[in-house]
Amino acid sequence: MIIWLSIMVGWCSIQLPAEAHQLNKGYSQITIEGRQAVYELFLPEEELPFIDANEDKHVTAEELATGRDRLADYVRQHVELKRDDETLAYRFVSAKLSDQGENPGITMHLEYTSRLAIGDLTVRYTAIFDDIDQNHVNFLTIVNGDDVVDTLFETGTRMHQYKSSGNGSALPTLLQYAWLGIKHIWTGYDHLLFLLSLLILAAGWRDVLRIVTAFTAAHSVTLLLTATEAIRVNSRLVEIAIALSIAYVAAENWFIRRKANTPRYRWLLTFAFGLVHGMGFAGALQETGLPSRYFIGSLLSFNVGIELGQLAIVAVILPFLLRSRLQKWYSPFVLGLSAVIFVFGVAWAIERAY
Repeated sequence: MIIWLSIMVGWCSIQLPAEAHQLNKGYSQITIEGRQAVYELFLPEEELPFIDANEDKHVTAEELATGRDRLADYVRQHVELKRDDETLAYRFVSAKLSDQGENPGITMHLEYTSRLAIGDLTVRYTAIFDDIDQNHVNFLTIVNGDDVVDTLFETGTRMHQYKSSGNGSALPTLLQYAWLGIKHIWTGYDHLLFLLSLLILAAGWRDVLRIVTAFTAAHSVTLLLTATEAIRVNSRLVEIAIALSIAYVAAENWFIRRKANTPRYRWLLTFAFGLVHGMGFAGALQETGLPSRYFIGSLLSFNVGIELGQLAIVAVILPFLLRSRLQKWYSPFVLGLSAVIFVFGVAWAIERAY
């Protein structure tokens, strides 16, 4: 009964996205020139359903031309710049189809004009979050002469106050990237299923400590090396390898005969696969971008966020698993859940390959 229930739950949930690392990202660059702020705004095409006439998540030149006024009005409502108490005058200059990396979308050229020279600037950005996608992220760069400031907007951070001195605190940016790391692991379904398939056979806290430490150490190394481009990897192959690692560990659970007890070598297996998962984390971070001013700090904050999110999940599910491991139903539960996880791993590998 437990096995069939687990399989049914897995089958009903099979529509989880193949790309568990995808961050729905946009890019903003504001260049301050005297009384004017020139704003270049990129939004991914799949985040613009109101101009996607045939709803295929792909915007054509004809759809952009037809929906240009709707796009201009949407930006007017959701992007606002202020100097002190003055709301800057908005002008939608142009829009064109473009790509950011492998991410197709639309780049808009906007102009915001003040009555006086712009020093400090408040940027309010509320696009996408509430009406289209709460996981949207927009990476912002403000350029004012030699002063360059980087930050990002996400659903919990929709306003940025720029100080022209350029001596603002790094803390808000570091906290943002830590929260981004937490959100990434909480929505990284493949990483979560990988950890779960390891933890369901853990013999106790000591066993869990070895597994979690091995995973943390391994993915921290490759996250740092890949994000700093010390090593270069094929992101598609990495995603396929992550999916296969999930399927392998889940399948192995069926052949471990000692009740609720993992073999000693499993922490080494976790370390090896953790190296691959770290490259996946780095891929997501590279797509979002890292601020040039706080590059290393933001990278480390993102990694800390991943660890905090991971520990929170372990703290929630582990007591249940350890209390249940001696129950009669636990062994068939492990087999059923491992079967579900195996199906996910194989399905993701196939989707990512083709």
